[in-house]
Amino acid sequence: MKKTTQFSSLFAAFAAFVLFFASCQPAKPDMEKIRAEIQALEDAYAAGLKAKDAEAVLAYYADDAVSMVNNAPVASGRDAILSMIQKNIANDTTNTTESFEVVDIFAAGDLVVETGKATNTDAYGNVVKTGKYMSLFEKRNGKYVCIRDIYNEDQK
Repeated sequence: MKKTTQFSSLFAAFAAFVLFFASCQPAKPDMEKIRAEIQALEDAYAAGLKAKDAEAVLAYYADDAVSMVNNAPVASGRDAILSMIQKNIANDTTNTTESFEVVDIFAAGDLVVETGKATNTDAYGNVVKTGKYMSLFEKRNGKYVCIRDIYNEDQK
């Protein structure tokens, strides 16, 4: 009888030990939820471009973000990114609609890396140009904001 009690006590201690350390492991992120949040940010960015609303596009970025777009100098910080967006909107005479599609996401803690595909279409839905991008998001005050991004157009 004593051996059974010792075994039960030892098993209980081991189980408590395992449960304690298992509870210390960070929760696995809900990748589908994160994907949906990031896609919503991309959709809002595209809607801002379509409306030619630089402030709506800027909402995608953190105040200390860095943006590295195709054929342009690096834009660091809110003012530089806003200026870049305003210039791009003012110079856009293509009358195309840009859309962004999340291809992959990778999450760890408060950081998410997204890779995506950009597509510009004309008024008839014909693809005019495509590109790819990578964005790094950080969750701040309960929502993701882009802190780094890079974009390149595909060759025609």
